[in-house]
Amino acid sequence: MDGSENYHSPKDTEDNVYVNEDDPELKNSDISDRTELKDKKKPGKIFRYAFGLLILGVLLTLCVVGIRYHNKVVSYEILSEQYSNVTETLMTQEHKVKDIEKLYEALKVEHQQFQENLTACSETEKLYEALKVEHQQVQEDLAARSEGKQPCTLCEEGWKSLGLKCYYFSNHKLNWTQSRDYCVEKGGHLVIITSQTEQGFLVSQIGETHWIGLNDLETEGQWMWVNNKPLKETGVTFWYSAPIKQPDNWKVEDPSGENCAALGNVGGNTHKWFDDSCSKFKKYICEK
Repeated sequence: MDGSENYHSPKDTEDNVYVNEDDPELKNSDISDRTELKDKKKPGKIFRYAFGLLILGVLLTLCVVGIRYHNKVVSYEILSEQYSNVTETLMTQEHKVKDIEKLYEALKVEHQQFQENLTACSETEKLYEALKVEHQQVQEDLAARSEGKQPCTLCEEGWKSLGLKCYYFSNHKLNWTQSRDYCVEKGGHLVIITSQTEQGFLVSQIGETHWIGLNDLETEGQWMWVNNKPLKETGVTFWYSAPIKQPDNWKVEDPSGENCAALGNVGGNTHKWFDDSCSKFKKYICEK
C-alpha cells in the first residue's frame, strides 16, 4: 500500500532518532534552533528583571519618601507642640512680670508714705523734746519765783527778755573761754538754745557772729552745753549744712581744731551754727 511508505514502527522511530543524533548536520541544525530559541527568550528575561528592579527601586523610593515625610510630620508636630508650650510659658511669665511690676509700684508708694510718716514722727519727737525742755524751764522759773528766790521783775538794764529769760548781747569781743567766764560773772551763762523760737529771737538781735554756750572741748564730736547737758538731749540743732556741712573741725587756722560753736560766721550767715576755733575773738550772748 502507498500508505505503508509513511508508516514507521516504534523501532524505526528509535532507529531514526538515533541516526539523527549521530548525523552532524541534523545535530548542528538542532543546536542552532535551541540557541535561537534561547536568544529569543533572553531579552524577555532581561526586561522582566529590569522591570522588577525598577519596581523595587520605586517601592524603595516611596518607602524612603514616606519615612522622611512621616519624620517631617512628626518633627513638625513636636516643634508645634514645643512652640505652643514656649508661647504659653512666655505669656505666663509676662503676666507674672506685670503682676510684679504692679506690686513694686504699690510697695514703692507704701515706702514713700512710710518715709513721710517716719519724718513726721521724727519732727514731732524733736518738737516734743523741745517743748519738754521749755516746760521744765518754765516750771523751774515759776517754782523759784513762788519761793521768793527770784523776784518777778523785768530784765535788768542792758538785757533783753523773751518769755521768762533775759539775754545780754555784748558790744565787745572775747574768746570763747573768756566769754563763758564773763557771763558767769554777770549771773548767767553763755546762751543755751533749745527751741526755734529762741533761735529766731537771737538771730533777729544780731548782725554778726556771736559765741554760744556749746562746745566739744572734752571729747571730739560730743557737743555739750555749758550746763553739761549733751546737745543730743535737747533734740534741737541749727547747724549750717550747705555747701560745707557743720561742724567740720577745720584745722588749717588752728591745729587744735574747731571746738566751740557760734551763731553765724564771718561771712554774715547769722541764722545757723558754725564750729570755730575757741581762741578767736567774737561777740557773745549771755542768758539768765
